Amino acid sequence: MKTYKIVEKKNLWFVLSITIIIIGLFSVINNGLNNKPLFNYGIDFVGGTNMLLKFDSLDKSIQENPTDAETIKINTISKIRGVLENLNLKQNAIQITENNEVIIKTLELEHEKGNSLRKQLSETIGKYDILEIDFIGPTIGKELRNKSMIITILVSLFMLIYVTWRFQLGFGIAAIIALLHDALIMLSIAALLKIEINTIYIAAFLTVLGYSINDTIVLFDRIRENIEMRTYDNYITLNNVAISQTLKRTIMTSLT
Repeated sequence: MKTYKIVEKKNLWFVLSITIIIIGLFSVINNGLNNKPLFNYGIDFVGGTNMLLKFDSLDKSIQENPTDAETIKINTISKIRGVLENLNLKQNAIQITENNEVIIKTLELEHEKGNSLRKQLSETIGKYDILEIDFIGPTIGKELRNKSMIITILVSLFMLIYVTWRFQLGFGIAAIIALLHDALIMLSIAALLKIEINTIYIAAFLTVLGYSINDTIVLFDRIRENIEMRTYDNYITLNNVAISQTLKRTIMTSLT
């Protein structure tokens, strides 16, 4: 097996990571100084309007062509999104339920814009019934944001306890530092690319952290095995071998 010189190039990896994090941090600070939201928070966090609609044409089309149901749903979502964007409501989320009911989440609608939206939906897609309209207040959004932060902190704490129990405290601290690094990289990229931070993003965020810690544990396990075998006389070689042994798995996991 080929052993790559990873540890010797640690300064390069540090510079790449720190550069991305600093640029992302600068973007967040710049938003704060300009009295803008630190991130591009989604409707779930800033509040908005949640509508549940039932379109006659959608229901009829799916009943007549059940094999093309998914295509019909995709086309309907595309049409609804087009209407929302025409009204400058680019921050939106659209979902079609199993009962062919359409859920539309968008920023809080003023009376005039709400009327325009309902009119254009009727003209573009057809007759529909309004089953429910809810307002998601900023207070609820703030509560979701705070709970997401608490969940992230608790996950990190339990991971520290698990890795410490599985290996030792030093490994646990290293795992949390690696986890913090991955979290900061993701948040920096989200800040730079203005990626919407919503509940779906938080779920993906926690998923990535889960795979990250899993990959770290696999690497630590290989390091521990090599230490027990006493095959290598210095930690640089030991770590390079362990990383090389798990590199293919790490790349595949990260890409996934």
